[in-house]
Amino acid sequence: MPKIDYENDEVAIDLKTIALHFDKEDQATRERQVRRMRRLKLYWNSFSQIYWSEVAHDYKLFNNGSNSINSDQDYYDRPINVFKAFLETIIAALSIQIPAINCVPDDADNPLDISTAKAGDKIAELIYKHNNVMFLWLNALYVYCTEGMIACYSYSDSDKLYGTYQKEKYEDEEVESYICPTCQSRVPDEVFSSAEINEFDPGEDDVEVHNVIKEAGPICFECGAALDKELQKTKLIIPRLVGFTSEPKSRVCLEVYGGLYVKIANYAKKQCDTPYLDFSYETHYANALELYPELRNKISKGNQGVNDPYEQYGRLNTQYRGEFPEENVTVKNVWLRPASFNILDEEKYKVLKKKFPDGVKLVLVNDVVAEYCSECLDDHWTLTMNPMSDYLNHEPLGELLTNIQDITNDLISLMLQTVEHGIAQTFADPAIVNFNAQRQIEAQPGTLTPTKPMAGGRKVSEGFYNLQTASLSPEVFNFYQIIQQLGQFVSGALPSLFGGSQGADSSHTASEYAMSKGMALQRLQTPWKMMTIWWKESFGKAIPLYMKNMVEDERSVEKDTQGNYVNVFIRKAETDGMIGNIELEPDEKLPITDEQQADIIMQLMTLNNEQITAALMDPENIPFIKKVVKIPAFRLPGEDDRQKQYYEIVELVNSAPIIQSPSPEALEVEAMTGAPPIPIEFPSVEVDSDVDNHAIESSICRSWLISEAGRLAKIENPNGYKNVLLHMKSHIMITQEQMQAQSAQTSESQGKANPAKPKQSEKISGEKDARSPIGG
Repeated sequence: MPKIDYENDEVAIDLKTIALHFDKEDQATRERQVRRMRRLKLYWNSFSQIYWSEVAHDYKLFNNGSNSINSDQDYYDRPINVFKAFLETIIAALSIQIPAINCVPDDADNPLDISTAKAGDKIAELIYKHNNVMFLWLNALYVYCTEGMIACYSYSDSDKLYGTYQKEKYEDEEVESYICPTCQSRVPDEVFSSAEINEFDPGEDDVEVHNVIKEAGPICFECGAALDKELQKTKLIIPRLVGFTSEPKSRVCLEVYGGLYVKIANYAKKQCDTPYLDFSYETHYANALELYPELRNKISKGNQGVNDPYEQYGRLNTQYRGEFPEENVTVKNVWLRPASFNILDEEKYKVLKKKFPDGVKLVLVNDVVAEYCSECLDDHWTLTMNPMSDYLNHEPLGELLTNIQDITNDLISLMLQTVEHGIAQTFADPAIVNFNAQRQIEAQPGTLTPTKPMAGGRKVSEGFYNLQTASLSPEVFNFYQIIQQLGQFVSGALPSLFGGSQGADSSHTASEYAMSKGMALQRLQTPWKMMTIWWKESFGKAIPLYMKNMVEDERSVEKDTQGNYVNVFIRKAETDGMIGNIELEPDEKLPITDEQQADIIMQLMTLNNEQITAALMDPENIPFIKKVVKIPAFRLPGEDDRQKQYYEIVELVNSAPIIQSPSPEALEVEAMTGAPPIPIEFPSVEVDSDVDNHAIESSICRSWLISEAGRLAKIENPNGYKNVLLHMKSHIMITQEQMQAQSAQTSESQGKANPAKPKQSEKISGEKDARSPIGG
């Protein structure tokens, strides 16, 4: 962006006026929201003994956050962070798996749309890799628990760290040329040169044009208009290729923020209802100057310009305990819709509406305008819509647990005090106890302590009094258990999620525990569905943004299901179609853990169904079975055969079939008939009939041939595809030969065991006639 003189730029002044107008909107409500979210951040970081200070505009700690004891009560304040424990349980249950993205073509009958949808799936995987989406997903869950609304910011960033590409470099060159007055196209010089016309040897297609030029004079080849023979040349500036430059590649970056950083209208029910979006953050003024060097004389140390202490203190790192970094500045990024221009007068509205028809982005560093540009809010921001709330701004999940944390703190403090002060205090009459003598005696079991004689025959025990101290009521423990159960109930962090006990009187079976865990996970279906919808909407913007910024084919290296590293290409030509929709793959249900998958596998095996057993024993399912079993020493039959065949497929794809030379007999037949002999082809990797497991390896070859990689190789690498096909046929041929040999051997063995019976007319020597009752 060019340097902006914000003091004299009318557009910058008007945009700043609009931004400050919405910044003060619902100020009291915004302050309450910031205080609430700041409190939850402190609770998450184990600062729960806090109170609000209007002087500091922040929460203060009762004991100043130190280990020193400032009062008697501080000695017993030893809070246990159940707030974070409950929420981490929910985050762990919702982060078992990241939702996968599936692009749907706009037209199922359009091959270009289908290829673009497939390219979109590859781009989604590449964005996953570039943005470390597991961290992104966990951060989004953390924001949902502590701040409520989740906002995803997607943008394109260019950097040489992402790689470079060669870009053509052109320079303007001044030339003189004839220009047709009718169509303004360039006319070759040969049209006006009679000598060259006479010497020109036209082709079959140019004879007619050549004759017209000779008879009628010069004409324009583009529009056919006759040209004046006295037409003068015109000076033109044309680009000329002079070389190439190395340009940085771009990536689509995704960032997640919550309500402390993103401010929207509180009355907005949908994203389109908010006329603005304010994204603010604090950074050192040196970082701001690196981005906007033209502000060097306008912002510096000691000129922070803190206008809203609630905002700055709300976003402050919880490690600052009463302090504030003095060298920070606030960078405010404000996206304004065209509707927001209406707060100005009609003339200024029309100017801004014409200049920014899709909206504008304004950047302020403290109160100084740093830049502005045309940018649509909805192209870069995706906000969650909570189905259990009427508005975009909604209560964070952690708000349900603040009272649980406070009550737990009070109960722990009460228990500690009761235990320490539960030791009874004894008062003794100095007329009875000889304290001087007692001080000289070491306290040991069975020690005799001298006492003074009692007057009037009084007993020694009458000179002592034990002060009755308070004891902890048994109801306190019951109340504590009730509080913990309420915390589990309101948050959904039920014991089944983390393997906790389901009650003191529980004697549940394994199936009952599994059912309880399933019910606990069902409780989290609502936030899971909300998150997945927000996720696919975010990628519905990120994938087209990636396609828009592609300048050449992209390549990434991935590991396939067989453990091999393969190149995955994203062709730029494949992105010319249209994507109709972004969906989740395979569905939007809450994911299940590996342990639950193992239980399902075991249940399927107990059904003794031939089709299910065959599916489970399919060679392609071997990695999945081994993954859910999770026993390193456990080996599945066919695992090595499967891996061996995939290594051989790599060799087959990178080579061509071996063609056997024709035999002399075939040459004689060719000489006699004139028909060329049919070539005999063999795979470049031989089949070992004694070692190979032909059934498994032929199945692996077929799976590869019908896979996406195989279909692509059939088009781009037909020799490699044919090589794998021949290898598969070799395995099948040997399998058939073995089956035939086994069948013949079985028939032979059965023939020896059951010899042919003699004919009834023949009599066997040494046997009696079965038809004769007397056997004679």
